[in-house]
Amino acid sequence: MTRTKMIGWTAFAFCLLGYGAFTAVVVLNRMGEIALRETMLIGGPAAVIGEIGLWVAAGCLGWSLFRKRKAFFDRVFRRKPRMV
Repeated sequence: MTRTKMIGWTAFAFCLLGYGAFTAVVVLNRMGEIALRETMLIGGPAAVIGEIGLWVAAGCLGWSLFRKRKAFFDRVFRRKPRMV
């Protein structure tokens, strides 16, 4: 597995963990287990981590919806862009 793919799959794992934690915190808030303040303090950063993981994974793994991100990562990792 190439370095870029390893970064992509690791970022996708962070995406799942971030959005999973956000969802769990929101559900706990709706059940009345934690207060709104704790929901914001825990859920906000978790959602941001999930979003960052999504964009990095999309760029590294070359998902077709994110072609501009793929081109950006090609420049960052000094790779030659693929000819389509």
